Amino acid sequence: MMHRARKLTLSTLIPLVLTACGGANSGNSSIPNTPDIDNSGNYYVLSSASLASDGSANMDTYDLIESVLGAGSIEAPDLYEEHNHNDVKHITEDSDNQVGDYFRFTIHRDLDGDRATGKTDRQRNEIKVYDKSEDSLKGFMDKTFEYRWKFRIDEDFAVTSHFTHLFQLKAVSDFGDPVSQPLVTITGNTKGGVSGLEVRHVDSQDAKTMLLHTSQLGIDWATQIQGQWLEVFVRAKFSEQGSLEMSVTPLGSETPLFTINEQNIELWRSGSNASTDNFVRPKWGIYRSLNDKAGLNAGEDEVWFADFEIKEIQRIAP
Repeated sequence: MMHRARKLTLSTLIPLVLTACGGANSGNSSIPNTPDIDNSGNYYVLSSASLASDGSANMDTYDLIESVLGAGSIEAPDLYEEHNHNDVKHITEDSDNQVGDYFRFTIHRDLDGDRATGKTDRQRNEIKVYDKSEDSLKGFMDKTFEYRWKFRIDEDFAVTSHFTHLFQLKAVSDFGDPVSQPLVTITGNTKGGVSGLEVRHVDSQDAKTMLLHTSQLGIDWATQIQGQWLEVFVRAKFSEQGSLEMSVTPLGSETPLFTINEQNIELWRSGSNASTDNFVRPKWGIYRSLNDKAGLNAGEDEVWFADFEIKEIQRIAP
């Protein structure tokens, strides 16, 4: 396997509030004397990081991503020698008149693989928080995080009844993932032959629960999702009795396409183990099944992403 070695820089990791993080074993996060407040007005912001494109002519795209998420945080097909399409960069930058600069994630049905695993039933092009990322980006036990980003699915992007994950919250533990499935996903797929976005939860027994599917809400895939910039907000408390709030809103609108509010939902997979090796991480990009290749576009597909934000927050006491 070939990984690009890069120097990790923290110039793009912008803490809005300086606090001692220290992972889950450090106890309650300290509240600074003059804390920032999140947009809801109900939470202190303990730490904050952002990843925004600076345009195609500036910092190298992979260096920019790794300056925030850490060296090795990219799982693009061109970074792996075998079973992949090596001569094309799969995450690039561009600009449009709606969001300005953005990241363009590209995947090729017949050329790209799943890292260097040799698996032929799936492929991926993703970025992630992982064990070598800054601790302030990791969702430790009983911590609450907010995630924001924008994304746009290409106008002719095809999905099948199998998964095309665009966002994941994935549990990581010091003894390996208790189950392979992510805790929460935003997935493009079909239900009853109708394309849409699904939000899915998987518990520690590997039981899958569809929290919603846009086709069942009367949301049209072709006119309301494909080719549209959408803004996503996620607030998650990482606990066995956790909580999940989510909204997906057309850019410039005040009315979400859909919202989710789940309380007492399992968002932790390591029991009472609060080791610093256990955390929940976000992943963004394209990770999809190839079990119905004929249902996918034969050429390349794209999803655009912009303006990632990761915040640890703490509720303000009444």
